[in-house]
Amino acid sequence: MKYPKINTLWKRDENNKFKIIEGDYSCEEFINIEKWEVSEKIDGTNIRVFFEPKEKVAVRFGGRTDNAQIPTFLIDYLQKTFTKELLENNFEDVKKVILFGEGYGAKIQKGGGLYRKDVGFILFDIWLDGWWFKQEDVREIAKKLNIDCVPSIAIMNKEEIINYVKSKPKSICAIEEKIAEGIVARSHPLMLFRNGKPMMFKLKVEDYEKLKAP
Repeated sequence: MKYPKINTLWKRDENNKFKIIEGDYSCEEFINIEKWEVSEKIDGTNIRVFFEPKEKVAVRFGGRTDNAQIPTFLIDYLQKTFTKELLENNFEDVKKVILFGEGYGAKIQKGGGLYRKDVGFILFDIWLDGWWFKQEDVREIAKKLNIDCVPSIAIMNKEEIINYVKSKPKSICAIEEKIAEGIVARSHPLMLFRNGKPMMFKLKVEDYEKLKAP
């Protein structure tokens, strides 16, 4: 199971995929939702942590896709961090849990060392036996597992989100000054598309910077 693709708020120009078409929604459902829970988008590498207690290999790790390669130093960190005992103590009587997050920090993406000088995992979503967790529950699980979690910035409407991204905000997660990559916004309260995927969108700082380009 891959993490659902997150659409940008706006459609992209068919002749220039790097440019958004502000005002033209990528999903019609976005039009009618007034409130969104906004968190920072982290520039890292997508990581999935699988926990299936009854399987021969109870804890597994994957990237964005099954064929994605995870750096050895990140695998070492994940193996030390997500032990079978830890996950068993926090997820009882479950068939399958998937923790979705980003591997981030030094040596991961350009400027990764501005987030942290070592490597880490930052959690942003949890799927458990067919259910998606609410964000406040995701943050609570992160505390119990003693791992990082993307912080909630605020509950905003679309206009507030757009103005926030246009302001080129500083990253909340970075240890040194760094412009945030952007935001991820989830409907508040959480709602699902007809296919069962969470209703959410992303918006990057560079989306508006590229609109300024000739």
